[in-house]
Amino acid sequence: MKPRFLLPGFLSLLLLTGCVPLRTYTDYETTTTTVESSLSDRAVPREKPLPVHLVRVAIAVRQPSARLLVPSGASVTGVSSLNARTVEQGGHKYYSFDLTVHDLQGPAVFRSNENGDMQVNGNRYRGTLEVLDDHDGYVTVINELPMADYLMGVLAGEIPSSWPMEALKAQAVAARTFAVYKQMEARRKNLPFDLENTTQYQMYLGSRLVNQNISQAVLETRGEIMTYQDQPIMAVFHSNCGGETTGAEEVWGRPMPYLRPVDCSFDRKGKHYKWQAEMGIAEAARKLRAAHIPLYDISHIDSIRRGDGGRVLSLVLNDGNGRSQKIKGAAFRMALGPDVIRSTRFDVKLEGPKMVFTGTGWGHGVGMCQDGACGMAKAGYGAFDILRHYYYGIILDKMNSD
Repeated sequence: MKPRFLLPGFLSLLLLTGCVPLRTYTDYETTTTTVESSLSDRAVPREKPLPVHLVRVAIAVRQPSARLLVPSGASVTGVSSLNARTVEQGGHKYYSFDLTVHDLQGPAVFRSNENGDMQVNGNRYRGTLEVLDDHDGYVTVINELPMADYLMGVLAGEIPSSWPMEALKAQAVAARTFAVYKQMEARRKNLPFDLENTTQYQMYLGSRLVNQNISQAVLETRGEIMTYQDQPIMAVFHSNCGGETTGAEEVWGRPMPYLRPVDCSFDRKGKHYKWQAEMGIAEAARKLRAAHIPLYDISHIDSIRRGDGGRVLSLVLNDGNGRSQKIKGAAFRMALGPDVIRSTRFDVKLEGPKMVFTGTGWGHGVGMCQDGACGMAKAGYGAFDILRHYYYGIILDKMNSD
């Protein structure tokens, strides 16, 4: 039997009932994603199916240790009380755990109560925390919580809460749809969690920055998801498209009918519209080699091929010894760093020992342009108008609750 102890003042957790969409989506029903998943196939699968309204988010993946702070009165299972020490924070009593795989007696589960949120590595979270042995001496921390609470943490991480309400609501629907899509995919594969807290999925900041605007946007769109041919869509989004979005096939090599290029004139006042960056040629060559692109120098750029929307599809670099290497635009961006080359809508030139980049947009450019959504909302468009603009042929479906 797994050890279980109650920290003083524990109150029992009220379990929520599961939600049922108007069209029932089973745990094994999904469309095929073209985005590679980083979920570990070696991780321990979940023991039993969960209701759709509960989301499991990996907030710390394969770490040597995890620091948890739980309020007095929380319930803890799977780790000895001897691992806890008492601390004071903001006039409240907490129990601090520094956990490695050697401290676990099976999965360690932490359930909070009304005394406050739990913390992992300094960030605050609601719901339940689970610490798993992720093999080879690493632990993974999973936050299991209601969909609505998760979405509030996503909005806090993805866009400013001061944006117009219709833009916040459009983001809430897109984030919920993406979460359901990934949740179905993960559960079909019997993976231990549904999403990760990374830009490959959605940035989830927990409860720290959630405010009234964010709560309102999530609650006013409760249960709303986008579907295409009766399936939740892969509702990807990005910061700024630079004037036109692109199709899924240009980034992931496979078309998705609802992710088509669309014009966007509403993003030009966004702070991510224009950018400039530079990198030393030697560093760029090193990063390309690390990405298995065999270039030991870059003497000149032979050619750049662009798509209809102006994005770089491929470029040919010469190393000065007569050897040329053709590289896909998206692969080149990811190799040098997506925060350096912020989009594939870029120009590049060599200036002495440096490569100088100028461009527009930030992100892969597929799906909803967040700066564009803000611009549309300021121009008077509603949330569904925004979503319908960026996702072709979708309908708004309704789940009974989050």
